[in-house]
Amino acid sequence: MANAARKRKKPQGFQSQHIQLHRKLVENPEWSRDHDGAVANPRFIEATTNAKESAIAVLEARGYLHPAQIEAANRFRKIYEQAGGSGAGAIDYSREPVDGGGAKEPISLRQMSAGLELKRCRDLLGIRGFRIVSALAGEGRSIEEMAGDRQRDKYSLTDALRGFLEDLAVMWGYTNYAQPERIAVRK
Repeated sequence: MANAARKRKKPQGFQSQHIQLHRKLVENPEWSRDHDGAVANPRFIEATTNAKESAIAVLEARGYLHPAQIEAANRFRKIYEQAGGSGAGAIDYSREPVDGGGAKEPISLRQMSAGLELKRCRDLLGIRGFRIVSALAGEGRSIEEMAGDRQRDKYSLTDALRGFLEDLAVMWGYTNYAQPERIAVRK
């Protein structure tokens, strides 16, 4: 009987340690104001996402992030990807020049504006905060990869990330508070 309790029933079908499906409500990309209230075109729909896609997705699935923090992380990721892009590449002198190809623009206007927005983020968060948010929200690294094996380090990194995302959410106007309101002590 003890052996029966130890053995777990294995799930059938394909299983991966890197995929954990999670259902959540997202805005419907096909929604329009003209069809507001129509049953066939609701404003929010259920979508299935991979909860282990990034550290932000894991924290969102577990309910550790406020919606404003999630929006700030998504915006930071978008800006980070825009700044990285395929522009500003080095010239490869080993390749044969070919006629007919246009000159490659070294950097686009979108990349420049994304770079300026990243500088604004770095000025707000400081170097340590910018590195943490860049690694976890921008590059999609895991908390275990950044913090190591110690549980205390993982908790500290998660708390720091939440604080930095809160600062970004305030800067971008997703929320209007930086810290929870404190109760004033009357004498």
